Amino acid sequence: MDSSGRVGDGSGNPPPPQGAGGRRGVMIRLRGGDGIHGGWVAGRQTEIVLALSLFLLVLIVFGQTGGFGFIHFDDNVYVTGNDHVRSGLTIPSIVWAFSTLDEGFWHPLTWLSLMLDAQLFGSWAGGFHWTNVLLHGLSAVILFLALCRMTDAPWRSAFVAGLFAVHPLHVESVVWVAERKDVLSGFFWMTALATYAWYALRPGPWRYGLLAVLYLLGLMAKPMIVTLPFVLLLLDVWPLRRDAVQFGIVGVRKFSRASWTWLILEKIPLLILSAGFSALAYWAEFRAGALSPGDFYSWADRVANALVSYTSYLHLLFWPAGLAPFYPHPGQWPGGQVLLSGIVLAAITIAVFVLARRHPWLGVGWLWYLGVLVPVSGIVQIGNIAMADRFMYIPLIGPAVMLAWGVPDLLGRPGAGRKAAVLAGVLLLSICAMLSWYQTSYWKNTETLFRHTLEVTQKNYKAHHALGLALHERGLSVEAIRHLGISLELREDSRARNDLGVALMGAGRFGEAEAQFRRAVALRPATAKYWNNLGAAVASQDRPSEAVSLFREALRLAPDYGEARRNLEQAMGVPPGTSPPIRRK
Repeated sequence: MDSSGRVGDGSGNPPPPQGAGGRRGVMIRLRGGDGIHGGWVAGRQTEIVLALSLFLLVLIVFGQTGGFGFIHFDDNVYVTGNDHVRSGLTIPSIVWAFSTLDEGFWHPLTWLSLMLDAQLFGSWAGGFHWTNVLLHGLSAVILFLALCRMTDAPWRSAFVAGLFAVHPLHVESVVWVAERKDVLSGFFWMTALATYAWYALRPGPWRYGLLAVLYLLGLMAKPMIVTLPFVLLLLDVWPLRRDAVQFGIVGVRKFSRASWTWLILEKIPLLILSAGFSALAYWAEFRAGALSPGDFYSWADRVANALVSYTSYLHLLFWPAGLAPFYPHPGQWPGGQVLLSGIVLAAITIAVFVLARRHPWLGVGWLWYLGVLVPVSGIVQIGNIAMADRFMYIPLIGPAVMLAWGVPDLLGRPGAGRKAAVLAGVLLLSICAMLSWYQTSYWKNTETLFRHTLEVTQKNYKAHHALGLALHERGLSVEAIRHLGISLELREDSRARNDLGVALMGAGRFGEAEAQFRRAVALRPATAKYWNNLGAAVASQDRPSEAVSLFREALRLAPDYGEARRNLEQAMGVPPGTSPPIRRK
């Protein structure tokens, strides 16, 4: 690491030691990380221009979201239907944010950020969207600056950050308000990377403490970033070459055992945080009923899905077509597809490690991709999702590094070849930006998003369900009932049963609605809303005494359920606020 705080020449090799090409502390070295330009001052100006360009590119692609609404697909859970969030930053809501495990996560910072938006913007969805865009833009810039500091290669770093900024796979994380946890945890991930580059320059307790705090904040936004300590170990190998920095070993390709021991011990506080938040996340998902039991998806099915999803993400990385917010789990993948996926992954892994001695960025990038995806690979299956675009928010950086450093190396050192690489990179990023702009436009409202989803996926029960809700809200009962019915044909679900009942009630088909609510109650008897809706359907058929018992059951499950209380009093024919209290069941 040289006196400018950068490591090596962009190739992963450490700089010359003191007395081997310049005096320590004298800024005379020309920047050689990219082979594009020289001169420290010109290089600093280039970094500023590239950083501003990245942020502007994010605004151009995602700025349209300021006119978007909320999506009736988790946005209702995280914002529009969440009284704690809508109330803003109040003492009760803050206490709730730190104490709740709703949605299978303990992510208080995500809740607090949404509450702050509610405080600032009220019900204006554009404000929530713009916060996501701002966080994403800052993350792209910080990633670029961190890579510059570690590699002294601004153009390659800009390409990696550019792919992170505008690749179509990242549209979902940026434009979906409910995925605030992605962009917020990503922001802390990037700031932790930048802090680690600073710490590696001159290790000390205060710098390490800042790194640990940033990591903790990221975990409190989304626990998926539990893999950060392992990524830092990869960066120790390349581009930081922490063996050379810490032990004065210059030109050594292989890490010593002492190097590894010290570097692993250094990460123990971070690894403890990873272990603790991993256990907490597992327990929260289990408590929420999101973990699929072994008799639902066998271990063989889970491994098969992991293999297929790893190769599918690579396919979408290079050919981002048919993107959707939900990809249904097929249950069992065709054996041939699983075998082919395994062969492809094995072949890439073998090739990478054969070449990694001379090209360490290949190993670092590939292990970054494989490792960061592990928590969402499907080995521990959560829900009925096969994969998700949002899961690639941070893992995508690994393959981007492989491309950014691998392609110029293939072209060789001549300036013309490097300039061709820059032009090719600019063209690729321009294409990604255009594709992301169009992909973003599908998210303007629920109906547009899920009509598109049904065009690019098959047997997507979630898409039919969400589209049915959107159509019901528009008063298109016939089409709404049709889509909700298709959703239930594809997969039984208590929420879809309840929502179909609501749509049938809106169409005046009270008897059919009652049948749907009874099915919902049978599936989830502890859900007060289902009992209340069943009572409403019964009351609509002039059976008040039966309705009273159903409303009472809803209140036994949720004594503070105001709608059930009002319905009970109406069915009993008593003035509002005069019905006796009911104890929790």
